[in-house]
Amino acid sequence: MKLVVSEGETRALVEYLADAELAVSEVALVEVPRAAHLKTGASETIQHAEALLRRFFLVAVDDDTCAEAARARPAELRSLDAVHLASALRIRDQIEAAVVYDRRLGLAARQAGLRVTAPGLPA
Repeated sequence: MKLVVSEGETRALVEYLADAELAVSEVALVEVPRAAHLKTGASETIQHAEALLRRFFLVAVDDDTCAEAARARPAELRSLDAVHLASALRIRDQIEAAVVYDRRLGLAARQAGLRVTAPGLPA
């Protein structure tokens, strides 16, 4: 698999997700390509990120998801992270774990009862 952006945890993440069925909030359709482009400065990273996201089941950001995200705790959780959390909670019975590298989102997900993992980081 060709990577969009390589980080210190990338190898462990790729191994962890090798044959997994993947799901992500629809907000990732904007967030991931934009972050990759901002990180690399190369416009082709947008197309590569979009292609990679086609491997994922997309969790719709509907009115209920938005309402849940608006009320997400803790209060200092950033808006896009709140949408990711609300999306994960919508499919909580269908996922083994939430892969999270953001400290605040990871804490919020654990507090909401999700199993959280961050392959490549110390436990």
